[in-house]
Amino acid sequence: MYTLIMKNLILAVSAIILLTSCSKVDGVNPSQNRALNSVSGKEEKEKSGYLQEALNNWTKNDWTPAVEKNEDIKKKNENESRNFTLQEYVDKIEVYNKEQNSTHAESHKKKISSMPVIGEVK
Repeated sequence: MYTLIMKNLILAVSAIILLTSCSKVDGVNPSQNRALNSVSGKEEKEKSGYLQEALNNWTKNDWTPAVEKNEDIKKKNENESRNFTLQEYVDKIEVYNKEQNSTHAESHKKKISSMPVIGEVK
């Protein structure tokens, strides 16, 4: 009986300690902490990073002009109320790859096949 009371008392005390320790705010409120906000993204940055800029430039200068040349894709893009399918994205990738790798000499398959250990056995 005595051990049961002690176990319940220990559980109750540990629950109280846990609940009161979790409710306390330690230090500065996160909305006022600049270092925490820079990590959590609370404040918007004025300038985007290098990777985002590179992706935006690639999308604007390479992807969009190559894909917009295809008439089928233009027709699909006219209807903005349609549901997006992954097949549309695969079609755009196919058009982009044909535009970029117009010859077999430029393709990565030939380069990889010619490499030792990785490439095809002759």
